[in-house]
Amino acid sequence: MGLVTMNTKKLLVPFDESKPESGKSDFLAVVFDGTNPFFFGLRSRRFFTSGRVVYLGREITENDVFAKLVDSGRKIQDVDRTLKTLAAYVQQLGTFKIDNILKIAPKDSEPFFELVKVAEMPKIEAKKLP
Repeated sequence: MGLVTMNTKKLLVPFDESKPESGKSDFLAVVFDGTNPFFFGLRSRRFFTSGRVVYLGREITENDVFAKLVDSGRKIQDVDRTLKTLAAYVQQLGTFKIDNILKIAPKDSEPFFELVKVAEMPKIEAKKLP
């Protein structure tokens, strides 16, 4: 039995209610700080509590996210656990729609976190030209 690689065309970017359109270029990965799961900005190297689902336009796998996580300089304590976490992350993302706002919740069983939809992206009215 070979390894099954998970893939998706969606990923999370940071979401802040006061600036809903910000954070477009900072993709999020799931990391653990001790036993607590967090969203980690692969570009900003900051922790976030919520993220917005965006369409990437190309398929990515947990290995792609892992490579970006390593490139970010984050220390990887357990490679196997990190890959399992990222595979679960990519798999769970597939169940959500573009512009869903998600939070991460700890869970008692593998993969020890779950993504939870908390809202949908507020509709931003296009400004009409005079």
